[in-house]
Amino acid sequence: KSHEELMQTKEQEAATLQATLEQHKMDEASKTKKLADSQAILDTTKEQLAADETFFADTQEGCKVKAGEWSERTRLRTEELAGIAKCIHILSSEDAKKIFERSSTTLVQLSAARVVRSAPRSRRAAIASKLTQLSVKFGSASTAVAAHMLKAGGHFDKVMAAIDSMVEVLRREEQDDIAHRDRCQNADSKNKNDVEDLNSQIDKAGQTLKHLEQDATRLEGELSTLADSINVTRTQIEERLAMRNKEEEEFKQALKDDADAIALLEEATATMKEFYSRNKKTMSLAAQDPQYTVDPDKAPETTWKGGDYGGKKTETRGVVAILEMITDDLRKEMDVARRDDATAQSLYETEDAAMKKTLQAQLELKLKTERELNDVNTKAQDKREMKAAKESDLGAETDLANSIYKDCAWVETHFEKRRTARKAEMDGLADAKSYLAGVESGDQI
Repeated sequence: KSHEELMQTKEQEAATLQATLEQHKMDEASKTKKLADSQAILDTTKEQLAADETFFADTQEGCKVKAGEWSERTRLRTEELAGIAKCIHILSSEDAKKIFERSSTTLVQLSAARVVRSAPRSRRAAIASKLTQLSVKFGSASTAVAAHMLKAGGHFDKVMAAIDSMVEVLRREEQDDIAHRDRCQNADSKNKNDVEDLNSQIDKAGQTLKHLEQDATRLEGELSTLADSINVTRTQIEERLAMRNKEEEEFKQALKDDADAIALLEEATATMKEFYSRNKKTMSLAAQDPQYTVDPDKAPETTWKGGDYGGKKTETRGVVAILEMITDDLRKEMDVARRDDATAQSLYETEDAAMKKTLQAQLELKLKTERELNDVNTKAQDKREMKAAKESDLGAETDLANSIYKDCAWVETHFEKRRTARKAEMDGLADAKSYLAGVESGDQI
């Protein structure tokens, strides 16, 4: 019964191990695919990281250069505007107007032109006054500078050339502002895309890490269960060996006891036969029992006559037969015991081989599970490092976003204002140039 229970337990364990083996094979296939996918993602991520680091370094260096350039341009532009404003204030004062009116009498005419005078003021003062009006109308500091040049005695051609130069400067500024805006928009767009990609990769890494940690917990549980099963199997092997050793000891002791009993029985039988052998008597089973009669007045008669005693052949033969029968039974019992011991030994060897096979399978499964756990832990560590690197990159992208904001914040708040002001200034210069051209041709006054 104990053997049947043991075999039933082993069959259940074998079925469980087979199911676990199939599950591990399925898990291995799934994890092999997942490993290939993760490796492809890792390679792509490394390439993207290298490109992002190069772009970040270039952008950071470019931002530093542009920030310095913009700071210098802002300072120079501020000083220029302050100087122009001060110039306009000086040139627009009442004292300046009186001085210009007095100095206009020294105007030297270099070319003939049809001039129609409509006011007592000189021609140059009138033109300068017109340019000043245009500078006020368009808010153009460059036009005010042109008016000042005219009032200071500059020739029309030089003033018009200066206006062309000013327009060219303003156009270059326009192109610089547009290039700066485009660069800022591209950098900001890429930064936002990179931040979005990094957040996505960090989220995916976190989910993958969570699955890996769950796998590690499951594998640790399986290892614990396998360790318990291995201990149980080893205990069963030891207990079965102890049981077999005990059976063997009992068998040997029983065999010895039977052999000793047979030796005693043979010795007793030989002793019983020795009398007849020594006296050359035979034991016969044909002797008849004596017939007794009862006579109260007569002494009983003996059953033998003469002095030749032949022994109790019938009784002795019966005893010897019994002893020999017991001896034969003991020999048969020893033969049966030997066969039973051989059967028990064969059964033990079969059970021991099965248990050792089970133990070997458990040990191999434990080794495989340990390797799988080590692989999962390695992947989890790699994923943690990758996640930390992405988080570091995200911090760098955040710093880059702040740098971009410092360099590009004015684009949203001042780009259109600067463009509008620049257009007004260029319109003022264009009108001033047109007016000067008309005056020089005699069409304007």
